[in-house]
Amino acid sequence: MSLTKYITIIFMLLFVSNCSTPDDTKKKVKIIPDKITMLYVTQPECPSCKELEKVMDLPEPKKLIANYFQIKKVFLGQPIPDNLIPPNGTPTVYFLGSDDEVLVEPIVGEKNEVELMEFLNDSLYEFKVTYGVDIRELKKSENNETNLSETTL
Repeated sequence: MSLTKYITIIFMLLFVSNCSTPDDTKKKVKIIPDKITMLYVTQPECPSCKELEKVMDLPEPKKLIANYFQIKKVFLGQPIPDNLIPPNGTPTVYFLGSDDEVLVEPIVGEKNEVELMEFLNDSLYEFKVTYGVDIRELKKSENNETNLSETTL
């Protein structure tokens, strides 16, 4: 064989081996989180933050948050996940799934109970769309399994 044929064959082998890697064939498995993370960006002496926290403590929002959300507080200026748009003031609340995946637009500023409930319900809906599972049904089935195992003891 001539030198050009060898070079062509070597080039083709290198090209083919570099174009397909085992990582390309693996599908990423989406991990379904237990709860939606509310990344709460705040700062000391923030009156709007205190007002939003009061609204979050009202019976309806408090019940939803306790059952389906986990609040992770960070102060303005502390690092947040790279995929998030930096906050434009406080409070800013991001609703995140697994791997810090954004579920809905963030809350910016104070909200009344109706507005907060809308954000909470929207994030529950987007969780269902994103993961194909209704987190409310997951929690009900977990509670039923816990109750069943406790009654059979």
